[in-house]
Amino acid sequence: MASNWNLITGTGTDVGKTYYASALAETRRRVGQRVGVYKPVASGCEPDETGRPVASDAVLLWNAAGKPLTLQSVCPQTFVAALAPPQAAAAEGRRVDEDQLISGLDAWIDFDEVLIEGAGGLFSPISDSMLNLDFAIRLQRRYPVKITLVAADRLGVQHDVIACVRAAQASGLAIDEVILNTINPDSSTPTNAAELAKWLSIPIRRWTRSDSG
Repeated sequence: MASNWNLITGTGTDVGKTYYASALAETRRRVGQRVGVYKPVASGCEPDETGRPVASDAVLLWNAAGKPLTLQSVCPQTFVAALAPPQAAAAEGRRVDEDQLISGLDAWIDFDEVLIEGAGGLFSPISDSMLNLDFAIRLQRRYPVKITLVAADRLGVQHDVIACVRAAQASGLAIDEVILNTINPDSSTPTNAAELAKWLSIPIRRWTRSDSG
C-alpha cells in the first residue's frame, strides 16, 4: 500500500488546487517516486474524439505524474455540465456513483504516494448525499490520508480558512496544513499567513506557481 496519501481540497473553486497538486506530483516524480494522482469526479468536462468527457484538471495531474496508468484511472467519473457534480450528473440522467468515489483509489494503492484532488471546495456537494467533507472523512476511515487545504492568498482568506478549518474540526475532520496560493496578490497577501497563524495551530505555507520551478 502507498506510504503517503494526501487529499488536496480547497476553501472554494478556482483557488489553485490543481496547480498545487500538479506541482507536488511533478516534484515527487523528479526524485524518483511513483506518484498516483486521483480526482474522484469532475464536471465541466469537454468530450474527446470518442465522445467521452475529459477533465482538464485530470489531464494536468496525469501529465505532472508522468502519465501513470490511464487518464480514466485518474478521473473515473466525468460530466459535461459546468455545475456541481450531482447536478451535472442529473443533467445527463445519471448519478454520481458514491462507492466508486472511494473504490477508484484501488488502482493506485501500489504507488509510493497518492495525491487526491477534491472537486470544488471542502463543503461543496460531490454527490447526492455527500459533501467533499464527507468524502474526506470516508477516505480517512480507509487510508491514512493527510488533508491539505488550499486557499487563494487575498483579502478575505482569513475568514475562508478559519471557517473551513473550524467547521471541519467540528465535523470530525482535522486539517493538517494550509497552503496560501498567491494567484491574485493584493495588499493583504504579505500578512495573511502571519495573521492566520494567530488563530490556527497548524502549518500555514505561502505558495506560488513559480515555486514549482
